[in-house]
Amino acid sequence: MPTTRGGTSLPDPPRSLIACKRVKRMIDSKLILSDKDHVKRELGRKCFDVSVIDDVEALLLSIRSLITESNSLNKTRNLCSRDPSVPAEDKRGLRERAARVNAEINRLKSKADELLYSVPNLPDPDAPEGADASSNVVVFQSQEHYERGVSEPATHWEVAGKLGILDTELAGRMSGSGFALFRGKGAKLLRALVNYCFSLHEDKYREILPPHLVTGKTLTYTGHLPRFAAEQYKLSDEDLWLIPTAEVPLTAAFADTVFSQGELPAYRMGYTLSFRRETSSGGKETRGLQRIHEFHKVELMKIAEPRMAETELRDLLADCERIIRDLKLRYRIVDLCAGDMGDKYARCFDIEVYAPGVKKWLEASSVGHFSDYQARRAGIKYTDEKGRKKYACTLNGSGVATPRVLAAIIETYQQPDGTVRVPDALVPFMGCDVIGRE
Repeated sequence: MPTTRGGTSLPDPPRSLIACKRVKRMIDSKLILSDKDHVKRELGRKCFDVSVIDDVEALLLSIRSLITESNSLNKTRNLCSRDPSVPAEDKRGLRERAARVNAEINRLKSKADELLYSVPNLPDPDAPEGADASSNVVVFQSQEHYERGVSEPATHWEVAGKLGILDTELAGRMSGSGFALFRGKGAKLLRALVNYCFSLHEDKYREILPPHLVTGKTLTYTGHLPRFAAEQYKLSDEDLWLIPTAEVPLTAAFADTVFSQGELPAYRMGYTLSFRRETSSGGKETRGLQRIHEFHKVELMKIAEPRMAETELRDLLADCERIIRDLKLRYRIVDLCAGDMGDKYARCFDIEVYAPGVKKWLEASSVGHFSDYQARRAGIKYTDEKGRKKYACTLNGSGVATPRVLAAIIETYQQPDGTVRVPDALVPFMGCDVIGRE
């Protein structure tokens, strides 16, 4: 049956849009030792150097052998401890040998863990093949005709600058490049976006207002460390890092939690500032609000049993899509290929808005399914119907990432007289329907 988006009848999303086959995706010792070739093949789809898996396997086999030796030594020690005929020096020698073996086990385990933490999640079998963004697949694009206020739209920084509601130059003098300062109705428009997002989701997602500084361990839970330390902001004299997204503390809020049968799925929502160094951006898309280091964002997060992952991913994608659709912005949904999705993702869909002033599609939300990759790191489990403890799945998406959505609003709704019409959905939160010069 067709689904309806904004009154437009569309075919049901293709199977590739929602599929999350229940296969084991986390990189753990059992999977590497039982099916190393599968692990290497799947990680190759992500363009990862799979020789690391050979190194991990060698370490795991050495650890297995040493554990066997340790168990044998412990058995011998126990027998000797009850035998008065065994000389004390022999007993001491066994104890010292066992200590050396255990120390070597711990050393190799630390080395194996260090390598494992650098290994990406395995991609979903249905993720498109490809090494980069050129292989991404557009699975939906809005067909509505959006009336433009002007025939040749100016960029958002030009429009907002003339209205006095955005000042990146002053922000640059305060903080350096890559920051923004909002004034008057510019600041109010940002808050209106956040408030509207909450109004859509507050009955479904429980709000958490988390800290903006977290430990390195917390960032490790979600896969932001250790591989991507260069992208994070860190305090120089403490193990405290500025969060790159509310996903980090929202996930950490459930670290070492075991959900009882029937408690999942759990839905959470967080509004925070997010901080990203963007060291890999190479100067691309740095004008205006296209790529900034500090921005406001509402994040939607789910914890679910693996059997529900497919349904929850589709539902989360719809929740994140809704606000863009309600704002009547031109948008599309892109299914990221294995080589272009982030390390932590098993599957990832980007929601992109079109900004007619810069003539670009801008990523407004990434909606992702992480299988049990993050849950294993954070120790998030659930009890199944047989009473067994198993790792849960985590899913995450941006309810609204404000900078690029604001850019698209300003460029789409600019008027011939230089003002910006407020999208109908935001008027109740703005208290006005036009933004004029401050």
